[in-house]
Amino acid sequence: MTGLVVSDLHLFAGRSDGETLFDGILPRLGTVKILVLNGDTFDFRWSHFSSEEESIEAALCWLKKLRNRFPTLEIHYVLGNHDCLTRFRERIPSHPKFHLHEDHLRLGSHLFLHGDCSNWGMTPEKLRQYRQAWSQDSPKGTLSRKLYRLVDACGLSRLFHQLYFREAATVARVAGFLNDELENVSKCYFGHSHMPFSSHLHDGVTYFNTGSGIRGMGFNPITFEVD
Repeated sequence: MTGLVVSDLHLFAGRSDGETLFDGILPRLGTVKILVLNGDTFDFRWSHFSSEEESIEAALCWLKKLRNRFPTLEIHYVLGNHDCLTRFRERIPSHPKFHLHEDHLRLGSHLFLHGDCSNWGMTPEKLRQYRQAWSQDSPKGTLSRKLYRLVDACGLSRLFHQLYFREAATVARVAGFLNDELENVSKCYFGHSHMPFSSHLHDGVTYFNTGSGIRGMGFNPITFEVD
């Protein structure tokens, strides 16, 4: 079975081109059986909507439209730090073709995770605390959003990600965190770092990063074949 994995669309954030980029891959969704949304599909912290409630309603509507447009598509939603908001998760309705995953997804020998475990010094306990904080996060105000967009426009955000998430070191951190989870895994897909790459081999596992919908970062949806 063929699938497509994308991550870090950051929908609703003013710094994101995620909506346009996702519209561009809609024709591909008609040719695959599985879609993996690999975290940070929505960005509740930096949303342009005037309230959190509006953001949540818009996210639920987006998911519903996607399911209705592709009724036979099996959708796997892996939560990221920006969309693990408890108030959102609790309102996602059940559906036989929609599967919600807290931290990772295993399909045959393919492993999918958002990738926030790639932050420096991350341990399982630190990741739990990190996600707990994000799950209770609140949206930022207009001034903060404008300042954040200015940082992006100046290229500082991209420079930070390039330095903090160097490819080989980031893969090594992910591999070290996963450890036993990598047994019988041949390919691992993650996002979070916003630094796209393909086919990075490390200790017998091939790693892929699907990039980001954030403007200027690089979007890298990847097609895969399930065993």
